[in-house]
Amino acid sequence: MPISYRLKDGQHAHDLAMYKKADTPGTEPARRRLAALFWDFCRRHIACVKSAAEIASFTHVCFVPSTRSPHGEHPLQRMLAPAIPLPRVPLHVNPDVSPERRFDASWFEAHPEDLAGVPAADVLLIDDTWVTGSRMQSAAHSLKRAGARRVASLVLARQLSPGFAPARQLIAEVQQTRFDPDTCVVHHRSR
Repeated sequence: MPISYRLKDGQHAHDLAMYKKADTPGTEPARRRLAALFWDFCRRHIACVKSAAEIASFTHVCFVPSTRSPHGEHPLQRMLAPAIPLPRVPLHVNPDVSPERRFDASWFEAHPEDLAGVPAADVLLIDDTWVTGSRMQSAAHSLKRAGARRVASLVLARQLSPGFAPARQLIAEVQQTRFDPDTCVVHHRSR
């Protein structure tokens, strides 16, 4: 479930580009705005995410790791994880998989012992941006293979590319609509 859409320009696109940069002017304000967006969305809509995924409550949280810098903690995880009161499931990046934007069942690895003790593990999977969905889908597949019952995906932004013809109608709608924090994808579908 995307919290918002990301077009090429605008404050949200700028914040998503800036928040990963260490020791750069503008990084901290970008992080604060993205964290506020995430927490406000969760306050208003985490029940919608759970309902859409048919999950009563999450048992674990997982962050999609960076495939460009797979050995360090992802900045999104560093920013959000300390305030999420759920056990974290780490994902390990397979360095032998080409980081192309396509699904790959072996791109990430989750260990069953990280879900041990929970017979019906329901995982909240978080990433910053969904472009093609390949990383998120590959990560969800790894969690299911490790024993997760259900995985609900939440991203800060769904990237929309004007060069991708099927996205043009949605881009036109997004450009004509003001962001409404009281509405999410589930609310939009129910209209």
